[in-house]
Amino acid sequence: MAYPTSFKEGNQAAKKNPKIVIRKFFEMLELSKTDSEVLCFQDACKKINWRQSKVEYWVKKIPVFETLKKDIQANIISRINKGALEGDYQPTASIWRQKQLGETDSTNIAHDVKSSDGSMSPKYVIEVADKETAENLQKLKTK
Repeated sequence: MAYPTSFKEGNQAAKKNPKIVIRKFFEMLELSKTDSEVLCFQDACKKINWRQSKVEYWVKKIPVFETLKKDIQANIISRINKGALEGDYQPTASIWRQKQLGETDSTNIAHDVKSSDGSMSPKYVIEVADKETAENLQKLKTK
């Protein structure tokens, strides 16, 4: 079977044969791993000759594609992170791109102005994602 060469042909073919959609998502996943020019989700969509709105339509229609989309974005984040650490990409722009792809900080800081000793000095509560970081913070606090 020949691949569709236009958006219109791609839409018609996908509605007739859902295997095309599955193949396209796995093609995007492979591109996100191997193609160094894929630096955002839109690039992956362009490489398979599909509009992002069409990919989003299939993500909403079939929930398992949401997982594949997250895997694609994770691969791109990994490439950007590695490039920033090795000096291939500018770090500030890399952090911004990672945030655009859904990367989040793992530390949340909240404060309570009523401390347990009755004073008005703020008491900070730090929640961290992993146990090791929490233990290290506790050690620093007791010093």
